[in-house]
Order: sequence, then C-alpha cells, then structure tokens
Amino acid sequence: MRMLIIDDEEDICEIIAEIGSRHGFEVTSLSNAEHVIATLESFKPDLIMLDLMMPGTDGVELLRLLAEHTKDAKLCLISGSDVRVLNSARRLGSAHGLDVVSALEKPLNMAVLNALFDQLMQASAGVDPQTDLAQAIASGQFTLHYQPVIEMTTRNVKGVEALARWTHPHRGLLLPDHFLEHVINDGLMQSLTDVVVQTGITQAAQWHNSGLDLILSMNVTASTLLDLTLPDKIVDLCKQQGLPTSHLILEVTETEAMRDVTRTMDVLLRMRIRNIGVSIDDFGTGHSSLRELQRMPFSELKIDKSFVVDMIDNKDCAVIVNSIIDLGHNLGLKVIAEGVEDARAWRMLLDKGCDYAQGFFMGKPMPANEFDIWLKNWRARPPSTL
Repeated sequence: MRMLIIDDEEDICEIIAEIGSRHGFEVTSLSNAEHVIATLESFKPDLIMLDLMMPGTDGVELLRLLAEHTKDAKLCLISGSDVRVLNSARRLGSAHGLDVVSALEKPLNMAVLNALFDQLMQASAGVDPQTDLAQAIASGQFTLHYQPVIEMTTRNVKGVEALARWTHPHRGLLLPDHFLEHVINDGLMQSLTDVVVQTGITQAAQWHNSGLDLILSMNVTASTLLDLTLPDKIVDLCKQQGLPTSHLILEVTETEAMRDVTRTMDVLLRMRIRNIGVSIDDFGTGHSSLRELQRMPFSELKIDKSFVVDMIDNKDCAVIVNSIIDLGHNLGLKVIAEGVEDARAWRMLLDKGCDYAQGFFMGKPMPANEFDIWLKNWRARPPSTL
C-alpha cells in the first residue's frame, strides 16, 4: 500500500513515515499543499495522512480538493486543534464521499497509530480473487462467535450477539471487515444470512434446552429486511429447534432501517407480532428523524460504540450518550451501550442509567464452547471487580 503524508511539520512526517514503513507502506511526504494534485496523480496513494492546519490553505479546502481528485484512497485526519473541529472535519470528509478511517489528535499516540496501520494492512490483503465464496459458505467455513450482553444493575448475562467469522483455510480467522464487502458484491448476502440465522437459532436452542435463559441477537442487512417471508422463516426455524421466539432479537442499523421505511416497517412489525425483539443498531450514526424512530416498532436501542469509546475524554460524546439513554427510555426502549472497554466506561454508563452493556471489558466475541466457560467464570466473579 502507498501512503501520502501531507503535513508541514517535518518531524511529524518522519515519525509517521518510519512507523508506516515498518508496517509495509511505501511512503512519500508533502509539506506544501500546492503539490497535492500532482502527487495524487503520480503517486496514487491508498492512504492519505492529512494535517488540517497546513500553511497557505486550510483543512476544509484540502478536503474539497481531495474529494474532487480522489475517492479511492482512505483518509486519516490529523490536527492539534480543538477535538470538535477534528470531529466536524471527519464528518465533512465523509459527506464529501471520502473514506475517512480515523481522526487523530496531536501529539500523536504511537500505539493508536500502530494499531491503525496494522488494521489497514490486514484489511488490504482482502479476499483472494480466486476464492469461491459460495463454496466457502456452503462448506461451513463461516461460523459464529458470541459476545455477551450484560444487564448493568444486576450483572446478569442477558444474552449474546451473534457475529459472523470466516475460518479461512490459509489466513485463519477473518472478521467481517475482511469479507463482508466481497460477500455483498458477489450477491451472497442472503446465503450468509441463512447460515447466520440457522446456526444462531440452533445454538440458542441448545442453550435454552440446557437451562440457560439467553437472548440471541442477530444482525440483518437492508436486503434481508426487504424479504417479506423472513418473519415466517424465522418462526419455522424456532419451531423446528424448540426455541421460543421471545429468545430472539434482530438488529438493524439506523441507516438500513430508513432506506425503505414502509417495507421495513412491514417486516419489523410482523417480527414483533411474533414476539421477536427488534433492535436499532449503531444509533447516532444515521440520519433518521425522531418521527421515523417513533414510528418503527423497535424494542431496544444500541448506542454506537464510537460515542461510548470516546465519552470518557470527550464531553460532547458524553452528552450524546446521556441524551440517547434518556431518549430511549422516554420512548419505552431498553438501551444497550456497545464498545465498553474499561471500568470507567462501565461506571459512567451505570451512573447514567444505561440498561445493558456490551464490550471487551466484560467479554470478547468467542465460540460457543468458550462462551460456556466464560459464563461460569463471570458468574463466579466478585461484584467489586466492576
């Protein structure tokens, strides 16, 4: 991958270039924004590290310039200015159609920078064009990992979210970032969804039959939501496995739920009539109006993890999280916070009255057999450790 660094601070360029080179990037730097267009055409970067405070021009102009000349490259914004300016620039870049993958404050955090480059290099490996994804799905290479969802006031395990994983024969365990786009482009989303639903319900039924009262949450895509037969398919699967439909929750992102409001409402309402829960996922990142939210038959709301992760050090994010919790409760919805990574976030959410929490602080996504072990350990964990 090729990295272009646009920053007038020479030492910053050197640090980023050194770390980028260690991760396998081919790197070039610019200290003068006047040469950006020529460099984009000759160097064709895969990643652009952009300082918003370049002399002679400003970040808004540079974002507009990049949007006009490249939308293929991923963009990481850097700034020593107010964090609200940085976050606004990130939203503006996305509005221009740019793929903004990160926004970093100066002075740069080396651990965060290393993690970002490592993630991008792994993702760049992509899926081998020769890979037969249809065969991979049919042969059982796609499995589920389960991440626990905890009731905050009681510490009881409410349930799990089922998350798809690909056990690649050569590259090992792959997360959705590495395969989901290819699955969609190959027209295989319905096939993968069938695997997720079948596998998830089968596992949930096994837990139910063994005496574990766990709710299983599963993600569905926009295309799946347009399938008017989906509610009946899920009910039939539950009957076959002996699982009460009340043990299921379907999660749909805010953006996808609003693509075709009427048809989506048809499917979701039929789910609720069949006693299946419906959750609005990644809330706060879409563009739904409060009227649309009120009209949809949701039973719970999940706060997007980007707000939860940043709320400790970002007052704006803390205000947003608090407002979403109040909004959800006022609408009669249970509220789940995703991305709870440490005890500080747990305590802050507990103080704010959040109902449930999900994140690495409590438990990572894991295979079903590992979850069973985790559950025993969690139940033996002293309350004082939270």
